[in-house]
Amino acid sequence: MVNKKECCGCTACLHVCPAKCIVMQEDEEGFLYPIIDKEKCIQCHRCETVCPVRHTYNLNTKTETYVGYSRDEEIRKQSSSGGIFSVIAEWILQQRGVVFGAAFDENFEVHHIAIETKKELVKLRGSKYVQSRLENVYPEVKQYLEKKRKVLFTGTACQIAGLKKYLNKEYENLYTVDVLCHGVPSPKLWRMYLEEIKKRNNASIEKVEFRNKENGWKNFLVNIELSNMEKYCVHYFEDKYMRMFLENIDLRQSCYECHFKGLPRISDMTIGDSWGIEKYMPDMDDDKGTSVILVHSPNGASMFELIRKKLVVREAILDEVLPPTADSRRSVEMHPNRKKYLEGVKRGESIDLLYGYLQKTFIQKVVSLMRCILIRINPKYKE
Repeated sequence: MVNKKECCGCTACLHVCPAKCIVMQEDEEGFLYPIIDKEKCIQCHRCETVCPVRHTYNLNTKTETYVGYSRDEEIRKQSSSGGIFSVIAEWILQQRGVVFGAAFDENFEVHHIAIETKKELVKLRGSKYVQSRLENVYPEVKQYLEKKRKVLFTGTACQIAGLKKYLNKEYENLYTVDVLCHGVPSPKLWRMYLEEIKKRNNASIEKVEFRNKENGWKNFLVNIELSNMEKYCVHYFEDKYMRMFLENIDLRQSCYECHFKGLPRISDMTIGDSWGIEKYMPDMDDDKGTSVILVHSPNGASMFELIRKKLVVREAILDEVLPPTADSRRSVEMHPNRKKYLEGVKRGESIDLLYGYLQKTFIQKVVSLMRCILIRINPKYKE
């Protein structure tokens, strides 16, 4: 078992092992980690050499920066931000390609799946603030690539780094797009949250939207539809699960020392919300969702040019649209009460009790404020 700070859960080690002696097991928070059967292990060390956290990988050399959104208003409406993912995915599917991305299952747990039709695209559209289970996806991607099918793989930067290390060669027919990532929250906490909503309403869950735009893109709603025709629909900052995620108390341990948030990235393209666009490019903001688009590679540049006519797009300045202090460019700071939160998880405490650990002491608040001031003065401040 590796140090948890050094494991992003990508599954590359699992699939590269010739002895098949590795399994992924949940810890107390519901995060998956590799466990090795030492009796079966042949000491080939391939699991170590393939690990994207322990070893370097070839980064792209530059980043081109844009902001934009889909010209198709319906796609944009159904998307978390500007609908860029859907435009890219449709381009791949039109060429008999395959698209991999995160989807809910029947229990609203999150897994990576493959789709081959435009009708299935709805499964992958929209943000899902839970770490996705990759399971057997890396070998599946390889099979499609070897059959000369175009493949689009979308996920977090660490998942793409793991895929690249597993494949161990470049494929011209592989396109990778990572999403700007704050960090990945606990799958176990997500299950607990859903169970409490079901019990409180005496109903099953029919639909989940992390980013409903009924009140606009900036003030998005968490919307959960229930079998008794009721709805749980609240502003994201009033939702306990979202607050715990945004205040960094329930993230995977490796997210606090992320190796993959730098720029340029190993992916062909990075997409995400263009928060603050009303300040630096107000004519691109109508509160329907605008995306940051970062192009890192020749493959990404050719893909971008082929979809560009379907976008309203503008060149932008990287540090303006995505400041170096943004959570998607540097590791987030662990909440000071995370240890207490984790002890509560082990005791099986309710969401309400776990949410209570977000409350900081006076001294913690002062330290946090001082750190924020220091970062504003000097973005390189890390202590």
